This record gives sequence, C-alpha cells and structure tokens, in this order.
Amino acid sequence: MVQGHFEQLDAAECAQLLREASIGRVAFVGPDGMTVLPLAYVVDGEDIILRTAAGTQLAGLGAGTPVAFEVDEFDPEVRNGWSVLARGRLGVLDPSREVREVPEPFVPGEREVLVTLAVESLSGRAVSGD
Repeated sequence: MVQGHFEQLDAAECAQLLREASIGRVAFVGPDGMTVLPLAYVVDGEDIILRTAAGTQLAGLGAGTPVAFEVDEFDPEVRNGWSVLARGRLGVLDPSREVREVPEPFVPGEREVLVTLAVESLSGRAVSGD
C-alpha cells in the first residue's frame, strides 16, 4: 500500500500556483444543474478573468452568481501534486477596466466574452506519495 500525505497550502502559495497555470475548471449551478467546464484564464489583481463564448451557460449567468474555480497538477509516476480552489462571485468585465492580459482561448472558435470571478476564498493542498 502506498503511503502519502496532504499538506495545506497557505494563501500566498495558492495565489502563486493560480498565477502559474492557464487552464482551470469553473463550477456553477446553471439551467442544466451543476456544471464544471475547463476554461482558459488569467489572474488580474485579485480577480480571475475567464474567457468563454457568447450564448454559453457561463456567459448567461448573472453578476453575483456563486462559482468555484479549481486548478491542479498531478504527476502519477511520483504521486505528487497540488490543487487550488477559489470560491467567489461572477461578474461582467467592465469595458473600461484595463487588464494585464487576456486569456488565450482553450479551444478554437469565437470566445470573446470575458467574465470575472471576484475571489472571496482561496484554499489549496499539496499531496506527496512518499
């Protein structure tokens, strides 16, 4: 049996890992129930900027909708990895707001809608297979 352990990550470590990744999963309750979607993103200040297409469930959610966003990395060979969970509320990107960068689309096609996730809580953990 493989032994391992989990370690809680502090807020600074979580924020750093969140800034280093570029694809994550957003979870929300939409018209079809609980939904989890992979999306391209960037971190801008305290917010996560998500890129989606017009007409999608995510684009249709109202400002203030609670969402969760998760990024992770795991190496199955050495059984090490980490996971970061951000919880917050969705918002519409203010057109007058200047952002450092815009996420590249995760898949081909029109993905011109930018929404924000105002992070209210950030948590994470690392796992080690040793």
